[in-house]
Amino acid sequence: MTKMEEGQRIASLRRSILFTTSAFFIAQCVLFLIFAMSAKFTNNYWTIFLPISAGFHVFLLIMLLLFQDDFIIETSGRKLARVNLANVITLSRVSTMPTLLVLVIAAKHYRIRIPLLILVALIFLTDFFDGRISRKTNQVTRVGRMMDSASDYSLLVVLSVIFRYYSLIPGWFFVLVLSRLGIQAAMMAVLIAVKRRIEPKSTFMGKVTVASIMVLYTLEIIKLVFQAPPLFIFRIAEWIVAIIIVIGIFDKIVSFFDTLKGSPAAK
Repeated sequence: MTKMEEGQRIASLRRSILFTTSAFFIAQCVLFLIFAMSAKFTNNYWTIFLPISAGFHVFLLIMLLLFQDDFIIETSGRKLARVNLANVITLSRVSTMPTLLVLVIAAKHYRIRIPLLILVALIFLTDFFDGRISRKTNQVTRVGRMMDSASDYSLLVVLSVIFRYYSLIPGWFFVLVLSRLGIQAAMMAVLIAVKRRIEPKSTFMGKVTVASIMVLYTLEIIKLVFQAPPLFIFRIAEWIVAIIIVIGIFDKIVSFFDTLKGSPAAK
């Protein structure tokens, strides 16, 4: 590829990133308005939603532009000139985080819990479809792996804050989950400093940890929507997931040091 062709590819990719993030911001505004107008709480939460969502999408745009060199098919090394379908699906999940946060807060006072449960279910489904599509169509990209990992952790942070807000999870469990995510973020920051890039490395226990938290939070959402009484089985589930999280923390630390030892020092 000549320098001119590479320049055209980068310009095309940047336009695609700008268009995609802008389109998702508009889509989230429309989604929020649908909820707000149906439940008649537009005036109460619009001033909260708009700056949060706008700031989040600007941050998302900046990050995608910073990592534009990672829009590359891993198996073939082909550089992309636009955001592919799998990445679009992943971005749809990431884009919904601010909307989900504000809507769940509003759900405490307005009757939107059933459609909100449907929205959360759709968000969970995108986590399945983006990976399946990317592997089936051979469209796995470096940036896609980074976004997929970031979206999982972002969703867990948002849901953890929400569930603590509703007192659906005890304080100790909330601290444990955030500690797990904080340790993960700190280790990624060290790897960025050493390797000058992010290279998400999934482990079996890491996947089990995220999956177990997602299952527990799904049960909590069902309990919230149907206003089920606090059952002892939920407390047992919390302790089981907590043990998995602790094991997952040690697993991540071991994986981190293995990766660090195999990383050449940055010049």
